[in-house]
Formats: sequence, C-alpha cells, structure tokens
Amino acid sequence: MSINARPVTDYEAAFAAVSDLLQQRIGHKLLTVSRVLPDEASVERIYTTQPEAYPVHGKKPRDHTEWTALMERGECFVASQPEDFGPHFSDLPTIVRHGLGAVINIPVLEGTRMLGTLNLLDAAGAYTGPVLDACVEARGLAAKGFALYEQWLAQRAA
Repeated sequence: MSINARPVTDYEAAFAAVSDLLQQRIGHKLLTVSRVLPDEASVERIYTTQPEAYPVHGKKPRDHTEWTALMERGECFVASQPEDFGPHFSDLPTIVRHGLGAVINIPVLEGTRMLGTLNLLDAAGAYTGPVLDACVEARGLAAKGFALYEQWLAQRAA
C-alpha cells in the first residue's frame, strides 16, 4: 500500500493514521508494522507503505539481541546512519539499496507483552532531532491497530 492508497480494513485505516501522524511529526519514506508471532520465533509484516518493496506477510526470524531486549523494555531505537543500526539488522543491504539509511523502531506493548513494532525508515541523516514525543503518541494509536488486526484475524478464522 503506498502512502496515498486507500485502506481497506479497519486495522489498515488505523495504521494509515499512525503513518500520517508520523509523517507530519517526524517524516518517513517507509513505515512498516511488524507483529510478533506469539507461537513462533519470528515477526510478520502486517502493514507497509511500500508493498512492492516490503510486502505484507513477509516474515523474518526474531533474534534475541540487544535490540530485541530494548524493544521488549518498550524503549525506542533511533539511528541516523546505517552504521548505527547495521549490526542489528540482517537486511541492511536491502534497506540501503532502497535509499534508506535512518531508522526509528517504536515498540508497541500491551502490559509486558510485546505486540510488535512500528518501523520508520528514511534517508541517512534524517532522524537527528527530537522524536520521542511523536513516538509515544504513535504507540498509543498503533495499539488500536494491533487490536483491530487481532479482530480481523479472528473474523477470518471463524
């Protein structure tokens, strides 16, 4: 789904609102939303503003690294240059190939359970100013999107 595409489900509309908020407050070339799969050691992309390059339902392993521990504690990760986040991202070459070199990861938790992350990417050097207030605001909106996604899954399974 491109940034201007019309959402089709309630959860897509919720994540589109998150994308709009973050675009206005911080800016991004790409926003993806990754959901922690509760019964697997992986995460699944459930929303993207660039489906051609980063399609929904793409999965990748959930490693237990310093970055994972940071996310599980509910702390945002901000890096303005590829060398600042490269050690934590196995897909760094793909990210850089798409002209992206700065990242913000915003964990979304429900109590102590990690639901997933909001992943903003932009050109190298993009994220140097204050971003944490917008991250906290987006996290609240995203929790609604995750709840709507769970409802959507339950409806599909029924």
